Amino acid sequence: MVLLVMGNIINWSLAAYGLIMRPNDFASYLLAIGICNLLLYFAFYIIMKLRSGERIKLIPLLCIVCTSVVWGFALFFFFQGLSTWQKTPAESREHNRDCILLDFFDDHDIWHFLSSIAMFGSFLVLLTLDDDLDTVQRDKIYVF
Repeated sequence: MVLLVMGNIINWSLAAYGLIMRPNDFASYLLAIGICNLLLYFAFYIIMKLRSGERIKLIPLLCIVCTSVVWGFALFFFFQGLSTWQKTPAESREHNRDCILLDFFDDHDIWHFLSSIAMFGSFLVLLTLDDDLDTVQRDKIYVF
């Protein structure tokens, strides 16, 4: 119950922030809400899985660690704030930085690469997280 209350507090805080601060970049604000809810769901599911006596196998654990690291790097590049949707493409180009990857891709491109890898990793975690229940009958699985 505590986890659900914490999740609600975080979501209501994000909603209050949106109402009070009125962020200029509403699309990024919605993206932040989506990412927060994805991470909250994963944390809730993993904690409840461990509390119910289930275990996490090695491959899902490696996926969780690798995906968390990639999410960290992706969010670092996301918060560089190179692009904005409020300006024309010509005005937005003035904020471009030097290309850092292969002398062609800038921070915003790297954000797209890393976030797509992180999303794939997140779905891979979902796919493999319940591998320890493969041999358990459905009516014996603890539902939370």
